[in-house]
Amino acid sequence: MPVRTGPVINPMVLDRQMLLPVLDTNALLTHACWLVKNGYQHDKVMVLAGTGRSTPYMATHVLGEIVKHLPRLADDAHVPERQVRRLLAAQILPALRVVDLEIRDHLSPQTRHILRVDREMPKRHRGDPDDAPTMALAEFLGPCVIVTEDSVFSRFGVAVIEWVPVAQSLLRLANLEATAADALVLIELALRLCGAGAHRLVVLAGRNPLLATAAVTGLLWWCYRNGYLTRDNWRQRFTRLGKVTAPLLELTAAAVTEHQTLSDSLLVVEPPAYPTREQLAARYLARCGRPLTPGELRDALARRGHTISAAQLKRDMLAHRAFVRAPGDLWTVGRPVQRQT
Repeated sequence: MPVRTGPVINPMVLDRQMLLPVLDTNALLTHACWLVKNGYQHDKVMVLAGTGRSTPYMATHVLGEIVKHLPRLADDAHVPERQVRRLLAAQILPALRVVDLEIRDHLSPQTRHILRVDREMPKRHRGDPDDAPTMALAEFLGPCVIVTEDSVFSRFGVAVIEWVPVAQSLLRLANLEATAADALVLIELALRLCGAGAHRLVVLAGRNPLLATAAVTGLLWWCYRNGYLTRDNWRQRFTRLGKVTAPLLELTAAAVTEHQTLSDSLLVVEPPAYPTREQLAARYLARCGRPLTPGELRDALARRGHTISAAQLKRDMLAHRAFVRAPGDLWTVGRPVQRQT
């Protein structure tokens, strides 16, 4: 299956909640240096952003850490720092969304472990406050997958150090889900069109019953005379239909199996059992693919069993830095990085 290069028609049509990648500083810098060294080919961040089912996010502190650590990592990779900086500013970072968190967001259960730096504890149990915002963001938007090379996340069992296989698995998973979502939307559209056509025929038949009866009788007689109603004819047609659909069913079964295998291979940061109103709003906005008004967000959350008024949602979003307001009272979570040339 080819890699998608455009957004999904409706990313929320699937029941499964999509996994969002949260990228850490070292993964971004390592990837940028690798791209410069290998001719700017195969940008995994941009491809992830283009699937429509795996929008990449990062915490605000990552921007500052990039400035701090870029010279050293570029030197270690033997690539020009200026080229890496230009690639990050013009291509990689604009593909991500940056999320500003509140202090209270860093008090979630798993983030507290990352914040612990007791020197008397064994190293495998120590945290790193520098990585706490990434962990907090993953819990805030969860379920998420942390894409990193930092060992602290591996020590606490929330991520693996080998970030390239993780990114590839996320890309393939998002590709499968996006294709399935588009297929469901198209099937629903076809059924609606068929239903509308059938309804129109019923209305016409009700207005002209004699003409409709004559037309149906004539059609049945024509089918009978041409052998279309015989048992052998129907058997042949069902056999042909089975031969046509068999490869599609096999492809679907293989995709389902692959999807399950990929899902089982990823370490996922799950959201807290009792999410706050801000977390519920942020998780939906991060996945729906478009800005929403408070009323639209209220209706979307209500369909998922969460009853929150539009006025309350608006108050919560106004009071939290993660949410960005656009003209028309449209809201989203996170902000894009300004593209630089």
